[in-house]
Amino acid sequence: MPGRGAPRELREGKAPAGVLKRLLARIGADAALPLGPAPGEDAAVVAPDGAERIVLASDPITFPSPDPGWQAVIVNANDVAATGGEPRWFLSTVIAPVGVTDERLDRIADGVRRGCAEVGATPVGGHTEVSAAVDRIVVSGVMAGPATPERIKPSGGAREGDMLVITKGIAVEATAVVAEARAEAVREAFGEEFRRGCLDFLRNPGISVVAEARVAAGLLDVHAMHDVTEGGVATAIREMAEASGAGVVVAETEIPRFFESKRILRRFRLDILGAIGSGALLIACAESGTDELLSRFERAGVPGFVIGRFTDASRGLRLIRGSGDRELPRFEVDELARLSGP
Repeated sequence: MPGRGAPRELREGKAPAGVLKRLLARIGADAALPLGPAPGEDAAVVAPDGAERIVLASDPITFPSPDPGWQAVIVNANDVAATGGEPRWFLSTVIAPVGVTDERLDRIADGVRRGCAEVGATPVGGHTEVSAAVDRIVVSGVMAGPATPERIKPSGGAREGDMLVITKGIAVEATAVVAEARAEAVREAFGEEFRRGCLDFLRNPGISVVAEARVAAGLLDVHAMHDVTEGGVATAIREMAEASGAGVVVAETEIPRFFESKRILRRFRLDILGAIGSGALLIACAESGTDELLSRFERAGVPGFVIGRFTDASRGLRLIRGSGDRELPRFEVDELARLSGP
């Protein structure tokens, strides 16, 4: 292919932004969609009847998970909700390694049922197979749901001067994944009670952002939302700013993080800013509406924190600590891809 250079091998994790942009150009996405596929966007939006919108999202569970069926529902519901939609219909593709038991598949199906009940969605089908192509269970999901036009909040909708708000805390999902994937090492370092507490992060504080997205989507002063997933909070902020054509200034010390997350990620020398973070929702909100947004979050029982402000693109993406600042870190792949050792 002229002008492209030699092919390069990609590391584990979602495709880098440059590769993804090229792939989207190759498939020829419909530019007439209300919200088409783009790097950083959580979902696409279609308008089949010209009025009500349908929000569509797709994501797999590839990291080790004790409950991949449930988790697949939640992360896909997050993407629909973070775009302003209401999670309604779910399809799942389950690919299991040779030797899997039918009981294990039963548990995955039970997880899908429980996840759908939690977010108000209905399982409508999918596909299940056993294949030598995988060495652990992969559950890939598709979630769809309706939205009214005024509730659509694309990742790329942030405006100069908007405040950057985040819910709960960062690396929630990473905390549980590490506790599952490196069980013995975590048990030896911190004890079984600590490990079980980290595993419970999937549900407490929880990886779902559906509740807070429903709150934020109803405010006119909210211009954009973005679900924190692979690549962590730094990647999500970068995606949001770049999709919006904006700069951003983030106060590092204001980014909320849990004690357990700090300890377990430090043990494996992983940067908490770049670790998968389902459970946190980023919101761009006009400064005049930020107090109302935080008040609504408080009434809903969801912690919300102001961690920065969107700026003119010429100011770049800056992370401030004390009197110094640096470029917002760039993570080509999620920090959990580096997880190694005992």
